[in-house]
Amino acid sequence: MAEEKRFDAEVHYKGDSVEWITFIHGFGGSARTWKKQIEFFSKHYNLLVLEMHKNKINEELSLDKICVLINNTLAHYKIKKAHFIGFSFSSLICLRFAVLYPEKINSLIMGGGIIKFNIRTRSLLFLAITFKRIINYMILYRFFAYIIMPKKNHKRSRAIFVNEAKKLGYEEFCKWVDIVPQTKKSLTWLDELDENVQVLYVSGNEDHLFLKDTLRHSKKISNSQVEIIENCGHVCSIEQYDKFNNIVFRYLKSVVL
Repeated sequence: MAEEKRFDAEVHYKGDSVEWITFIHGFGGSARTWKKQIEFFSKHYNLLVLEMHKNKINEELSLDKICVLINNTLAHYKIKKAHFIGFSFSSLICLRFAVLYPEKINSLIMGGGIIKFNIRTRSLLFLAITFKRIINYMILYRFFAYIIMPKKNHKRSRAIFVNEAKKLGYEEFCKWVDIVPQTKKSLTWLDELDENVQVLYVSGNEDHLFLKDTLRHSKKISNSQVEIIENCGHVCSIEQYDKFNNIVFRYLKSVVL
């Protein structure tokens, strides 16, 4: 029997009795975008760091299909349950995974989290879908990266994500852009989220596109809380990784399993 399709992943193993953390990178990202988290959390936890763009899945993807592939990856590494840390768009993947596989979740932590698309982000999404087959995808990606992370202190984060996106390729970019509209009505299926799932959002106070909606809509999620890092943009896990790591570490220690 052929092995079920799954994502590539890095594994950092500490021991049988140690809890697992699964890292799910953002759109266009890679395991490299979690470099500072891997260095920190590998001292305390087993880590499964997904590489969702590496060996590309040669079929159309949907939000639920991505969750199936994540579940297959957990099964491949015999991981029964884990904390999940997502970033930006992957926060919606984490939430959907928690709806479909609540038994696999210890907690959810989202850096630069997204819950709902507002009129500005829907406009950006419309531009991406409309021009994805007309304009070089890296021009679009650089444009979106600058809109999301416009300040001088966001420069390093912006550069890392642009450099990682160069490895995507045109077809992979289009495939993932087509998934994003499936999440626009995320609050509808969020009603199915198990009220026992514990959720933490960590955002920079300069996350001008997503923070307001995260603060507003996170109140509709039971057992959720938001931590805000001052003088920090969207990619708080890179820009102020020490503060991000310490906030997440304290939270993980407080989670009741």
